[in-house]
Amino acid sequence: MQDHDFDRRTFVRRTGAVTGLLALAGCLGTDDDDDNDDTTEETDDDLEAPAFPEVEDPPDAVYVPTHRESMRMLEPVEAGDYTIAPMLSYPHPFWILTGGAGGEGEIERNDPEQMDGVHMMFTLWDDDTGVVLPVDSGNAIRVFRDGEQVGSPRSAWTMISQAMGFHFGDNVPLDDHGTYTVEVELPPLSTRTTGQLEGRFTERATATFEFDYDEAFWDHVVGEVEYLDEEYWGQRGALEPMDHGGHGDHGDQQEHDDDDHDHDGHDDHDGHDDHDHGDHDDGRDDHHNHDDIPYSALPAADAYPGTLLEPIDDPDTDLPRSGDAAFLATLFDSGSRLVEGDDRYLLVSPRTPYNRVPLADMALSATIERDGETVADTELVQTIDGEYDLHYGASLGDVQPGDAVTITIESPPQVARHQGYETAFLEMPPIELTVPEG
Repeated sequence: MQDHDFDRRTFVRRTGAVTGLLALAGCLGTDDDDDNDDTTEETDDDLEAPAFPEVEDPPDAVYVPTHRESMRMLEPVEAGDYTIAPMLSYPHPFWILTGGAGGEGEIERNDPEQMDGVHMMFTLWDDDTGVVLPVDSGNAIRVFRDGEQVGSPRSAWTMISQAMGFHFGDNVPLDDHGTYTVEVELPPLSTRTTGQLEGRFTERATATFEFDYDEAFWDHVVGEVEYLDEEYWGQRGALEPMDHGGHGDHGDQQEHDDDDHDHDGHDDHDGHDDHDHGDHDDGRDDHHNHDDIPYSALPAADAYPGTLLEPIDDPDTDLPRSGDAAFLATLFDSGSRLVEGDDRYLLVSPRTPYNRVPLADMALSATIERDGETVADTELVQTIDGEYDLHYGASLGDVQPGDAVTITIESPPQVARHQGYETAFLEMPPIELTVPEG
């Protein structure tokens, strides 16, 4: 289904950690220090942070980044209806959307406050369906050490990453080496829920876990960063999803070679602080592979029922694009479970063009025209469904073959982005479709 500009399976085989490190030696090093480790940078905190090279003049589209970040995966934790998997890496930049005139997005780089800390990430999902869930702005992260709170509570950003998919997280400063306890407060889900998810996630929940921050952790997350050959930087394409297993049936996701990430690590430490954990399950720093952590790949186009709307202009890709986002739009038959009565349901599913990551927190509308006259003009409501995942939808009472359908992007995805996504999904013109005959 994807439009690839180079063979991604060959790309993965050819861009392992060793070749990538050799490629960067010439562009990150200094002429007067041949023995310098060119893949790290000294910081004010005396920590050797991995280099963060950027692509000069990247395309206004999804592109191959300069490196694949390393992380440590912790044990998933249950909290109310939610299941959450914490993941930790070194602090690193990401990009946030700051808004702009006319609904267009303006992007701004967000740098870590300090390198002594972690980049904390979370995948949140429903264990019954495997659907990865959005998180609302009312979330809060609180960090404790020896029973004392470290810093102020933080509200994590909703994010998208080529390797991790749809998640939420932030850079979190820490005091020093030691064992830390983290509380993640999850608000009720404000997104419309349907199907197996309807009526759930209405209560606030708290997940608690612990991790050890020490030299072994830092060596692990810094030492396993993979730098790609410079010839691939900025090319149209994306990294393969990280190998943390699959959960649920999300269609035929692009096959990918196994990467060299090793989530096995060091033995657990027995230290606990005195902070009250409450009645929640504790996630301990066990560093193992977790095959039950889902990646947020949306179903493939052929997994959706109904009539697939066709672009008016013949595109070069299987699905029409706007701002490099792929848009699937389908019209369900009358009387589906997503509408009342005999109306038809218009489902619009924006996703990233390679890994099918959902694009959340957009404002979309649909206009239906027949013989030059508008017969319907409606908001598309963000919805999370146990079968069709995150999408935008509306009930339509009057729609016929031959009708013109315009999907207008009132505002782009209000999500933070990791490298490779920060220049895409910003300027997003309308998409012109038609209801096919027969």
